[in-house]
Amino acid sequence: MEQITGDMKVAKVIQRYPATADVFLARGCPEMRRGFFSLMARFMSVRNAARIHKLELGPLLEDLNKVAQGVTDRQH
Repeated sequence: MEQITGDMKVAKVIQRYPATADVFLARGCPEMRRGFFSLMARFMSVRNAARIHKLELGPLLEDLNKVAQGVTDRQH
């Protein structure tokens, strides 16, 4: 599994690991798979999303990677 980093684009993370969208939502981010935010997610890094939504990057990355790892494990 590729480690999710702060420099990755939000849309790429959600596309590769769809369950991560729930992590963003649970942390107070808007739905990034639809509407205006889906466009922004293509250009916005995870780091910038955290900053804009006043989230700590470390815990967000930890949760995203846990969810992504769980998805990967179930696929194999």
